[in-house]
Amino acid sequence: MTGKSEVLNRKALPVRKWDDPELLVKIRWDGVNFYEFVLPNGKTIVMDPYFDDPNDAHNEFKYTPTDLPAGEYVNGADIIVLTHGHFDHTGNLAEVLDKYPNAHIILPEHTIPSVIVSQNIDYNSHYFTEAGPHDRFEFDGVTLETCRSNHNVGRAVNPLAGKTGKLYEDENGNIDFFKIWKMVYERELINVKFTTAEGFTILLWNSQMGPDGRGFETRRYFYEDAQPDLFMYQVAGASFGGNRRNPDCGPMGKFIASVKAKTALPEHQQHFSYDELDRMAEQFAEHCDEAGVETSFLTPESGVWYGYTKDADGNVGVCLVEK
Repeated sequence: MTGKSEVLNRKALPVRKWDDPELLVKIRWDGVNFYEFVLPNGKTIVMDPYFDDPNDAHNEFKYTPTDLPAGEYVNGADIIVLTHGHFDHTGNLAEVLDKYPNAHIILPEHTIPSVIVSQNIDYNSHYFTEAGPHDRFEFDGVTLETCRSNHNVGRAVNPLAGKTGKLYEDENGNIDFFKIWKMVYERELINVKFTTAEGFTILLWNSQMGPDGRGFETRRYFYEDAQPDLFMYQVAGASFGGNRRNPDCGPMGKFIASVKAKTALPEHQQHFSYDELDRMAEQFAEHCDEAGVETSFLTPESGVWYGYTKDADGNVGVCLVEK
């Protein structure tokens, strides 16, 4: 540790071999919220499998690491975590399941119908587990704890009135209640804490941040003073006062500082360039310093493996990993 928070120079990180026994977790960002985690025992967790579509205006920066199908690209898939049901978190799920049909899929309660229909997945051929408000799942090498939350507040859509109501009608003009179900439950999400068998902790925060610094998260006890080895924080554009090119980083920075993480990574960062993410991380680091918290921030490049280590004093190190 340096004694103060910092933004790591990703180009100057030390390099370790893939099978280095000191690596407690290996992580790769594959675009949007698509992350992979490889445990020391070789088990792999896949989160929110969806590659950037280079022709989709939804993605401001073209973080597209491969032309391979997701199932051929990922290192493996023993566990798949879907934080919520939107297309940009589930869009390549079917490809991963084609290659890894025995993966355990964990997703928010009530989300299964919309996911299996929108992704054309045979429910009976796969192992889906719904996560409630507070659930605990134990796997070989890792325990997952969930905390239910909500998506951001978007444009008002009344499913029963006006022009928007027609979005939820069938061809005969009758209300299609499945479409309403899909709209509601796609927005339910889970935040997750991973604890590996080696004691390395990763805390995923997928809620968005409002200008009041609380936003849409009311269960702050899941994060405040959690002191994870790695904190992954949501940086979708809605969290920064509506101005992505000149984001207000104060509310997010103070929230990150309250977690007291040793290291931090962004999630859902396709709306920002690497330089913008680094500048945001610098502001987050300043808030951590003001709070007396020492956190190292990394802006990952898509398609690159990073490794995390921890010494006897609990200090966390970050490196590049050669595969």
